Amino acid sequence: MQEVQRVEIFRAQTKNVQELERSWTHINRQVNALLLTKNSVAVHIHTKILALVYCALAEALFSKILHTPKGLALDEIQQVKQAIKASGVKHGWIKCVELAMHSVQGAKSNHGHNVKQRLERLIDQFIFDPSLLRNKLAHGQWCTALNRDNDAVNVGLTSEIAGLDVVVLYRRKSALQQLAAIIEDIIESPNKAHHRDYWGHLERFEEEQQKMAAWSLDKKVKQLQEKAAYAPRNR
Repeated sequence: MQEVQRVEIFRAQTKNVQELERSWTHINRQVNALLLTKNSVAVHIHTKILALVYCALAEALFSKILHTPKGLALDEIQQVKQAIKASGVKHGWIKCVELAMHSVQGAKSNHGHNVKQRLERLIDQFIFDPSLLRNKLAHGQWCTALNRDNDAVNVGLTSEIAGLDVVVLYRRKSALQQLAAIIEDIIESPNKAHHRDYWGHLERFEEEQQKMAAWSLDKKVKQLQEKAAYAPRNR
């Protein structure tokens, strides 16, 4: 890959991320409306469509970050892609952090070590391989997932598909975007924005995840009902 190709990919993925964010907003509105009408079948269907949008967003956002102009060296981008191919998406994120931290002043100090360790823990906890879920849904395994060889049921992914709800997806999307913001700072501005904003990003991330951990679909429905009751048309 040449530099001109990197820039082209970055621009393309920037547009894709923007369009996927618009798609998320539109489908989320539909899910909210369906929750209010208690149309559980339609909610279930639209939630899976929202899951597909999340998977696409996760892949496009990471690709955008990875191809940031004047960010990682071209051979480092290739190293990240090889890590993904060999060990999966999480290892790609971790490899990206590892390589990006080389540009941070004091990377060999306690700060550098602590940032890498902290981000690796958060990636391990919150970053999911979007291709696994996306591939199952896109290949017709809409409620029951099969294994890699398609000769048995994948119980784990089947359970994950059954347990999908919008609150789970909100939490995943929030974690994805917060981690992306932290890593973008390291790649784009390792010795200014990173040092200035890292702790603020981290604090917001942890506060947001703690708050969202207490959410449930029932609470969301109740919140939507309360909001609808006070809408101007009902006054």
